Amino acid sequence: MLRSPPRVGAGLTRRTLLTSALALPFALRAGAVGPASEVDIAEIQLSRGTISRPEAWTRLLFELLQSTSVEAEPRVVQLAPDDPALFRHPFAVLAGNDALTPLTEAASQQLVRYLSYGGFLFIDDTTGERQSDFDTSVRAMVRKLFPTRALTTLPTDHSVYRAFFLISEPVGRVALHRTLEGVAQGSMHPLLYSRDDLSGALDRRADGSDALPCTPNGELQRREAVKLAINLLMYGLTSNYKQDQAHVEQLIREGRLE
Repeated sequence: MLRSPPRVGAGLTRRTLLTSALALPFALRAGAVGPASEVDIAEIQLSRGTISRPEAWTRLLFELLQSTSVEAEPRVVQLAPDDPALFRHPFAVLAGNDALTPLTEAASQQLVRYLSYGGFLFIDDTTGERQSDFDTSVRAMVRKLFPTRALTTLPTDHSVYRAFFLISEPVGRVALHRTLEGVAQGSMHPLLYSRDDLSGALDRRADGSDALPCTPNGELQRREAVKLAINLLMYGLTSNYKQDQAHVEQLIREGRLE
């Protein structure tokens, strides 16, 4: 039986949804879920093509704490896409710079379930190039996950661009494409994709200095990239919870949520 949906408020997170709307099924299958108020980030890692940038995502979580009232745990975990622990982390990222290892059938099925039941995935092309093997493999992966839905460019009035800050143009370490793409599921986009190396703008060295320069607009561009990253977190963690709740209820009625 579903618990009552959580009250809308500044502290509402998609982790809350996984522990209340999805309740026991995932908790029993994936293990105990952590405190609902502590947002963290899961990096999905494959045997080829992905990179790990924990300092970038830790910075994002600190920026989230400083800019919003959402509570976060500045923690980044690395997981394979078929690891059941993925369901403990409602916000996941996949950053890469080369052709990805094709997903196994088990990994594909789990990612589809993860995205269908409230998880969010941000994909980041870190090459800073107009064309890349990473991009080609991402599009192949998305076609496998969503054979009837394509990656499409988000309209300029999409809610991710006003989830917290008003974003006029999405940029990262580079500003080549200046767009986000996504896969729609109802009124929600549970998968969003940037080709401008957003994590590169966030990444830091061990001494806290910025790891990479932002081109062409330097520190102004970096600040805009940080704002975009915060918006992505806010969008992934709070948007359309009523639609998610209705979706879960429908799955239970159909006997598809075990």
